Amino acid sequence: MRRVLFFGVLILLVLSLAACDDNNSDLEMNTVTNAKLTEREEIILSSTANQSFVFDFNVEDNYKEVTVWVEKYESGNLVGEVTRISTEINKMGMLIFSTSHTAEESDQTLFTVSINSDGTTGTGSSSETIIKNNSGIVSGSNPLGSISIKDKMVLADICYSSSKEEVHTLSTDFYTDMDNHIDELKKYDVAYLLRSEFK
Repeated sequence: MRRVLFFGVLILLVLSLAACDDNNSDLEMNTVTNAKLTEREEIILSSTANQSFVFDFNVEDNYKEVTVWVEKYESGNLVGEVTRISTEINKMGMLIFSTSHTAEESDQTLFTVSINSDGTTGTGSSSETIIKNNSGIVSGSNPLGSISIKDKMVLADICYSSSKEEVHTLSTDFYTDMDNHIDELKKYDVAYLLRSEFK
């Protein structure tokens, strides 16, 4: 439990450091973009998280809230959500998705999502059992430079496969049109998708 608390504090520290840097002002309007982290921020994240994805967003005044959640799929079928949070936003901010093992010898992995905007941070987390033996892991984020905000977007993925065959990351087509490329998830035993919706 202390490790989880420590991890949460470090994530908030990274958010605070990033929030002090006003590089978001040059982002295109109504977009989500892979964040350009400083070396220090990358070191903090890599020392506390097994995997992490950080995104900047820049929206018009009419967007007042963002919801971020992680969906879980087994062999291509949606089985539920791992975690979900919503918070009010003010124009610019940051989204973070990270995973970390709760203990060295444990199969428990903590999934954490955070939203930071206008000096306010919302964080949600949940633990998942992930059997690590003989599992291939691929992960990635939306390969497009700047993602225009639309409905329920896919921002990142972490996929596990016990297949002996080589597994590849999800295609760009999957990110731009998930509904018509959902079959890509069938090649993984378990897949986690980070999604977001701006309102």
